[in-house]
Amino acid sequence: MSLNSLLSSRLVLVTGKGGTGKSTLSAALGKLSSERGRRTIIAEVDVFRPSLTAMLGVAPAYAPTRVGPKLDICNVSWRDALVEWLEGSVPAPRVVKKILDNRMVQTFLDATPGVRETVILSRVVTLAEQYDQVIVDMPASGHAISLLGVPNVALGLMRGGPIRERAAAVLAQLSRPDTALTIVALPEEMVVNETIELWERLKREVPSLRMPVVALNRAATPSLSEDERRLLQRLVDQEAGLSPEARELIQAGRWEASLETGTADALARLTAELPAEVVSFARLGALGGGAGGPQRVVQQMTAALQRLSLKESSR
Repeated sequence: MSLNSLLSSRLVLVTGKGGTGKSTLSAALGKLSSERGRRTIIAEVDVFRPSLTAMLGVAPAYAPTRVGPKLDICNVSWRDALVEWLEGSVPAPRVVKKILDNRMVQTFLDATPGVRETVILSRVVTLAEQYDQVIVDMPASGHAISLLGVPNVALGLMRGGPIRERAAAVLAQLSRPDTALTIVALPEEMVVNETIELWERLKREVPSLRMPVVALNRAATPSLSEDERRLLQRLVDQEAGLSPEARELIQAGRWEASLETGTADALARLTAELPAEVVSFARLGALGGGAGGPQRVVQQMTAALQRLSLKESSR
């Protein structure tokens, strides 16, 4: 899948190892989509401390909240999604209230395999029917697999009923050509390993998902030539006799060289072992994002997405 195919999809699922920047990418994708004139919503999934608050300046609630022209955010919480699902399935409000107040029923719903995940994903499917594009900031890798794999499990366990019906609707949406997956990674061996393992598991448990776009965050742009690398190594060999200032410069050069090597190794492994479209983003905070905080970093990533999209279109 190309970057522009991802950007034009109706439903975009964003996941990856925790701390890789998946919430930042979700916010940037949402901002770019809305700037291009599409009615867009960014949905976090059942989180107590939403990341979008710092990035977009507004705390997401279950009901969509406007944060910009044609851009909304929300938090798809389990309890609120359950209330909405029951109200849509049971026509009598009085009965819905009794269900929600009954402890035995609540225990049954909590214990029944797939109910929680199916109800949450059902809300995501509803949003995809209401907006031009839905960006879902998914849980981190392991939890994302559990969430997306449940509808298949529910279909296998249940022969009929509303949960099976909604599970089927969720799987139908995940199978659509306008549903896309992106996995956010870092140029670090452990993160690259987890990214490859995540896709291998998703292929087995949610085979209808298409090949993802991998966003390699905090990548180092190649800047050192081979001659410069050889010079750096000679300076390292003579480091003991140099001044503290010179040793500090050499240390900075070694750090930059290691980052460039790590990025090159990550790109080689990801494209060879997935293989997938890999989109690289520079270390955005190092480009002035620190002073502006998370909102500034989101602006930088949005601009980077726009440039990469135009570059891909020109090819």
